[in-house]
Amino acid sequence: MTPGRRYRALLLGNSEFPREPVQLPGLAGPPADVERLREALTDREYGLHRAEDVMVRRDLEISPMREEIEVFLDAGRPGDQLLVFYSGHGWREEDGELYLCARDTTRRAIRSTTLSAADLAGQMQASRASATIVVLDCCNSGNYRFKGPSPVRVFDGSGVAALTSSQPDRPSRDAVAPGRTSQFTGHLVAGLRGAARGRDGHLLLSDLYDYVHERMAAEGAIRPTYHNRLAGLVALGRTPRTGGSVTGSNLVADQLKAALRLESADRVSAVRALRRLSEHDSGWGTLAALRLGELATADGDDATAVRAYDRVLASGDPRWAAEAAYRRGVRLAAMGEPDHAAESWRRAVELDDPRWSSAAARELGRRLCGDPATVTAGLAHYRRALVALDDPGLALEAGDAMRAAGRYDEARAVYRRLVSRAGRPWSVIGADRQAGLPAPGAGRS
Repeated sequence: MTPGRRYRALLLGNSEFPREPVQLPGLAGPPADVERLREALTDREYGLHRAEDVMVRRDLEISPMREEIEVFLDAGRPGDQLLVFYSGHGWREEDGELYLCARDTTRRAIRSTTLSAADLAGQMQASRASATIVVLDCCNSGNYRFKGPSPVRVFDGSGVAALTSSQPDRPSRDAVAPGRTSQFTGHLVAGLRGAARGRDGHLLLSDLYDYVHERMAAEGAIRPTYHNRLAGLVALGRTPRTGGSVTGSNLVADQLKAALRLESADRVSAVRALRRLSEHDSGWGTLAALRLGELATADGDDATAVRAYDRVLASGDPRWAAEAAYRRGVRLAAMGEPDHAAESWRRAVELDDPRWSSAAARELGRRLCGDPATVTAGLAHYRRALVALDDPGLALEAGDAMRAAGRYDEARAVYRRLVSRAGRPWSVIGADRQAGLPAPGAGRS
């Protein structure tokens, strides 16, 4: 964005913590997080970084981790924009202080085997670079800005921006399986690669935050945070130029935002606007169709919802296809069309989305296990859903289906997981189910 600016990044991904296997279990997401982010930052169409200016480091112990960060920030010069990204475990002490964990982190020596957020913030602030940005994807990452529990004692001073995957004292979501990105980094990467709307050919940090926040808010209670202590506008990527005028898809984007603001005050007008906008051949039109489907579902208008989700699928946009296929299946099932619902869920499964494909696999497991002729296929779908979804209700449901099919050892393993990972009443239910199974080795293998 600034002529002559050099964009540099240090991406840290820590997924293994062998000294604390219980308190700091291994993470699936960090390896993919740093690799996908590297690809996004250096993308020829959307990226601002040169390949040689993005460094990736994985599973560092604390001493080399501190050294990498110190050397990287100390090398900053006026005109540089530096990005430090961390994906891993974030440890919160009782005073609210956040510590970033390394491969050799141990609870017995938290302060000497981690990097405190206060130390990182101080180094970021001391760098001579024109702009420094820290992005944290870890539990309690929202505590980065604060010393102790009070949010008025700010560490990231002038010249620093912080984008974090969660609010203070809140968890973050790991990837659902190895090779996948975490929830936060997945949306971050999608925004950098064209999903987020920028301005004048650049994607500002605030634009990226708005996109990530919107997507995460739609998926649950976890929200990212953004604290900007930078003077002027700071970009992290490129977007297609609009020539300075609001036309085409940008006009649709503005109209979509206006329609969404209408939802609480004038539901009928909002639905009418979304119906019209959903006909537009753009990503914003696809988003309008997706939201139209959600509103129609809430209003009990299943036929309109199915048509809206059909539009999303017809767009071919991979960002929302799996969600649309899953939701379409649910509405078709509610309309008494189980075969068409199953067809839609199969499509969602084939799209291999970490959340929606797994949810569709669960629905197929329920349907197919109800018929002795298809129970084997149904159990296969349950197994797939269990890999991705950490849901005690799903575990109980799948375990019961396996027990009914005579697969007692497999059911026992699922009930055991329910006992060990879920609190009451699930652990009690799981133990009761386990106790009612035949001895190990009985039933089908």
